[in-house]
Amino acid sequence: EPGEVLLYPDPGTKPREGEGLNRPATITLFQCKPPAGSLTDADSKARYRERIAKMTEVKGATFVDYDCDRGIWRFRVSHF
Repeated sequence: EPGEVLLYPDPGTKPREGEGLNRPATITLFQCKPPAGSLTDADSKARYRERIAKMTEVKGATFVDYDCDRGIWRFRVSHF
């Protein structure tokens, strides 16, 4: 599914929480840039960053940061 980070595609191979990679992690995604030319000033960048933050929280993760200019999005998860 678009926008999904999947470590264990087969649920049968997923270890219990706290084991394997199924533990707290900070995820950094690169090249997550907004559409070219869509953010022309500081206010539009702030609104876009807030949109990314809300989307992160809806997905059950904790927003850490988003850099509009560099396209770097960081968030934390408690497990996968």
